[in-house]
Amino acid sequence: MLGPIVRAGDRLWWWRVIRRSHLVDPAFYAAQLGVHALPRDAAIVHYVSVGFRRGLSLNPLFDEIHAGGTLPEVFRVPALYAYLLSERPTVQVHPLWDAVAFARDGTGDQPAALEDVWLRQDARILLAAPGASRQLTVVELRAEAIDAARQWRRGRPFVNPTARALSELDLVRVVQRRDRGYARKLQQVSSLVADARVTATIALVDVDASQWLTAVLLARMQPGIRLCSYPADAIWSRVVADAVDAGAAPLVAALDARAAVSDQELDELIGRAGAGVCVVPAHREENGTSCGVGIGWVGAVGGDCIVLGDHPHEDVMRLGDQVEVPRPLGRSFIMPRPAARAAFDAARADDLSDIVWDGMPRCIALPTVAPVLDEPEHAFRRRRADRARRVVHRDERDRIERILSEAGFSVRTWRLDQGAAVPTLAVRRRGASQQRWAIKICSPAGRRGEVWGDTHFAQGLAAALRRAGHVVVVDAFGAARRKTAYLDDVNVVVRGPYRIKPPETGVNLEWIISHPDEITRAELEQFDRVFAASEPWAERASRRWNIAVDPLLECTDTDKFTPRGLTRGTDIVFVGTARGIARPSVVAPVRAGIDVKVYGPDWRPFVPASVITAESIDNEDLPALYERASIVLNDQWPAMRREGFIAMRPFDVVAVGGRVISEQVYGIEELFQGAVVTYRDADHLVELLRADPDTIFPEPHRLEEISETIRREHSFDARAAVLAAAAGAVSSGLDTLDR
Repeated sequence: MLGPIVRAGDRLWWWRVIRRSHLVDPAFYAAQLGVHALPRDAAIVHYVSVGFRRGLSLNPLFDEIHAGGTLPEVFRVPALYAYLLSERPTVQVHPLWDAVAFARDGTGDQPAALEDVWLRQDARILLAAPGASRQLTVVELRAEAIDAARQWRRGRPFVNPTARALSELDLVRVVQRRDRGYARKLQQVSSLVADARVTATIALVDVDASQWLTAVLLARMQPGIRLCSYPADAIWSRVVADAVDAGAAPLVAALDARAAVSDQELDELIGRAGAGVCVVPAHREENGTSCGVGIGWVGAVGGDCIVLGDHPHEDVMRLGDQVEVPRPLGRSFIMPRPAARAAFDAARADDLSDIVWDGMPRCIALPTVAPVLDEPEHAFRRRRADRARRVVHRDERDRIERILSEAGFSVRTWRLDQGAAVPTLAVRRRGASQQRWAIKICSPAGRRGEVWGDTHFAQGLAAALRRAGHVVVVDAFGAARRKTAYLDDVNVVVRGPYRIKPPETGVNLEWIISHPDEITRAELEQFDRVFAASEPWAERASRRWNIAVDPLLECTDTDKFTPRGLTRGTDIVFVGTARGIARPSVVAPVRAGIDVKVYGPDWRPFVPASVITAESIDNEDLPALYERASIVLNDQWPAMRREGFIAMRPFDVVAVGGRVISEQVYGIEELFQGAVVTYRDADHLVELLRADPDTIFPEPHRLEEISETIRREHSFDARAAVLAAAAGAVSSGLDTLDR
């Protein structure tokens, strides 16, 4: 009953905040709705009710989707509302206009560039993308924006009249609605067409208003870009066919709308292209498993086999840099134009696997180019494909089995499952002692999982197990119950914020590293052995549930976290996400006026933007950051602190010779022998940070000794040996612990 009242109250508050600003352009908003005029208040009401969820914007200089990507609660509140309550001079409001630099360089008279230029509509702003730029007044941009908004509402295609006719490659970049990473994709296209050898078609499928406007502005300043608009029911093969018909380059490439392809991956894809060959990436599903490296017909059972579909990507990587497959699969490719014309001529298909054509070129899949399809599918929702063009089935079983052999498997049997040919596989081992391990973690796959500590934890453990001679795969949270789990000898569930049910096959080990308050007896009973990164909690859990829980602390990846002899500086550093709370180890020092450099996302609601050095940092750069820092701050989930779980960060920092100030956790001071100093409360933390660090931490030579001890005794190699011994005991029936 209260839900509608709360939502109505939210909208009223949003309306009031936005109404007080001078940023509302009713004529621009009316153009997006397809009406001649609209009262200012009515435009705001529509925007806060439904418009912001469709990417509509109240101001032509404010990109609802792009700006919202850096603001808090982006999926719940309108981006313009969040902007008005934020540190406005620090917010990038448009993909093609650097508003932050505009305010910083003194061009504007007021601190917030958007308000400044909107009040002075004769002000000139610079629109820029890789290889292209354009300067125009706000009045000129507004006129173009209103015209583009009307085009978007009518659904009319926009074709750049100055687009180049000749190039070496025609690229089709599909952009779908709700893609909050679309701006980077447009920037990437602009960078490519800045080279005269590339032209591009940006196919906009049922896109939001902000996406359309930015694409139009980009196309008008970058002559190598052509835009086409498509409705929600567009068919993938027809979209590609339109671009093939419009171009003339000898090579044609297309990229799946669901994936963000890195510049390096795109360069490799283009670099492998050539006459007589179709090159495709080895895309991964949203859960991180392989979409398959190709597809082929298995005559013995009468169905197509998606080669290595639903396998961990590590299985695909064993194929090397490239592998020739029977037929291509997916929506990303690069192929010669004659092959593209033959493939897409009159075809109605969801992806390449639905198309068979005469004169099909050799197909090469690239295991090293494996973007995750992590955007939901809003364009080309899968429908029944028209396979009427297939007349003759060529048995490709031998080729498929050769690929599977290269990946380390032999085929025991084939079966037909819902029209698809599915192999039952066996692992080919190099020796009797080699096992196949699967590490299952709570992180999502792809770019979203890269900022999770669990991801890097799994990578460190996997590297240690491989050094011990085992085959190791890592399953993101969504892949924990993949169909190919029967191949794994040992499963290690790294228990983080979510419960992971173990497979029904193999030895099942659980290593609890966080959220001990959510563990139950029923969960522990599903595993053959259980470990916990806390000595006191392991002891209490063993007594409480009469299930043996062995202590196994977190550790460090000594491949990365080793001293390099870097000079220690004066920076006080914190690395991590805000977790939606005002984490005390950051907020207390900042409020006290202490200079803390924060690396991590989602901090805008809690600290000034000037404190946020970067919203992310590559894991490869952390060792140097920790070694150079004067002090690294650490705190933990409250339940972890109460139950004696020491996080991974102190191990990493001390391993490189760094110094840590942390919340008090059971055993942390004794374990790190002075390299970690703890604080009692916020006042004590501020007191410690104002002191001379050299007076509260050991001498440099002693820190070196502590660092060496941590690397020797608390490495992933040491932990892997414990896990391997436990798995061996379970496998041989020697584990007599009371389960």
